[in-house]
Amino acid sequence: MKRYLTISEMAKSAGISRRTLIYYDQIDLFKPAKVGENGYRYYGIDQYFELDVILLLKNLDVSLEDIHIFLKNRNVDYVLDGFMRQKQKVDDQIKKLNIIRGSLDSYIERYTTLKNFDLESITHSYREAESFVISDTIESYDDFDSVEIYGRFYNSVDSSDLFSGYPIGFLVDGSAFYQENFHAAPYRALIKIPEDRLHFYQQQRVVRRPAGDYVSGFMKDEIHHINTFNNRFRNYLKEHQLELNGDIWELLWQDETTSEQPEDQVFEVLIPVKRKERD
Repeated sequence: MKRYLTISEMAKSAGISRRTLIYYDQIDLFKPAKVGENGYRYYGIDQYFELDVILLLKNLDVSLEDIHIFLKNRNVDYVLDGFMRQKQKVDDQIKKLNIIRGSLDSYIERYTTLKNFDLESITHSYREAESFVISDTIESYDDFDSVEIYGRFYNSVDSSDLFSGYPIGFLVDGSAFYQENFHAAPYRALIKIPEDRLHFYQQQRVVRRPAGDYVSGFMKDEIHHINTFNNRFRNYLKEHQLELNGDIWELLWQDETTSEQPEDQVFEVLIPVKRKERD
């Protein structure tokens, strides 16, 4: 006499819930061998092998729809091709997850720096080269043209780079350094780009911050902080016999992610320098 398993026995032996088997029956993926007059579902012992295939494929993240097709086309060629397709999907997911993980690492490093930044200190150090995608020149932060330029710029940057966790920034012509407020001078917006992604952008849109000596410090985006910062920077260069050696780089470390107050924005200003030549 043929032995049948109740739905509870089949579910227990397979390590799944009764609800799952009911659902598989409802979508015609895995149906019981018979249904009693009382409506109870019964499964044949030999059906366990088919359920095992379903669970194997589900564990490999194959969709139920694809499993349904798979069960009707079981031969070596189809199975091999199916596994290759699924592997490609997994590889794509891994790539995406690695990008997300890299962005999270960048955000964690960025906001860890913010926890420890000092508005009073100025640092003179060697900085490695970094590459950025850059916008057209923005004459004034408040005019309509700046909004249009920003819009074009951000729309042209791939979302994985735009939300990479790296601070966005601004590039100001070095000649503006000795102006009353060099932060009000024309500038270009920029976004740091990893070296392995530079080939996605036109060469004329990529700018490289050279490796070398930089004087740097943090400031808040408030007028009195800016004015004090400008004076301290100029005095520092004078006292240490340094002079400007390129353009001014400003990186926005604290933004609306961590504060809803615009004046809480924190910038790091990097000024390339060299020793003054003796007269």
